[in-house]
Amino acid sequence: MGKTAAYIGIAGALGMAACDMILLAQPVAGWNYGLSSFEAMALTPPLRVFIGSTFGLVCAFFICFGFWYLKELFEGVERQSALWLFVALCSVEFFGGAFHAGYYFISAAVTTNTGSGAPLAMAIVQEYTHHLEIISYLGVPGFLAGAILFFKLALDKRFPKWFKFANPLISCGVFMAVFSALPAPFGGYLKPTFINMGLAAMLALSVRFWPKAA
Repeated sequence: MGKTAAYIGIAGALGMAACDMILLAQPVAGWNYGLSSFEAMALTPPLRVFIGSTFGLVCAFFICFGFWYLKELFEGVERQSALWLFVALCSVEFFGGAFHAGYYFISAAVTTNTGSGAPLAMAIVQEYTHHLEIISYLGVPGFLAGAILFFKLALDKRFPKWFKFANPLISCGVFMAVFSALPAPFGGYLKPTFINMGLAAMLALSVRFWPKAA
């Protein structure tokens, strides 16, 4: 599929970033909420929650096309490692899509957290939040493995020395640091997008090396 797969993956990452903004963006500073922005769910209207969680799940699928592109790009370096890179990063989107869809249920519990039902609703919120935290932890091994494999494959002489630092751990980390430091309202709008903006940047930087390195 070549570059077409990369562009589909970039579009998916940008689309999921847009869904993150719809779902979680609030006019606050970037450091106001934690990495998952669970606290913002109490302020997000139901329609935004439905759109953001549903279409975010769809976008997670399309991001995997970008990971297929990386597999094709690195196959000329080491075929087996390139395949494991694809598998590792796709596992991140598998858990990421489930995590994204789960925001809907947290919001549903939060919006019913009124009157005499408050203790029960809060228990539901805490249970869903704990469940989503577990799902997010399950995505960490694939994320770290993907970053390590990317770094290893990008060490090949066919790539410039800086390219190894475009791996997902560093690219997402840069966006997280920058967006977390932004004041209100920009930080609150952009902070929820840092993972998907990092993935989009990683794929965009890799497109320039096709088909020379493939």
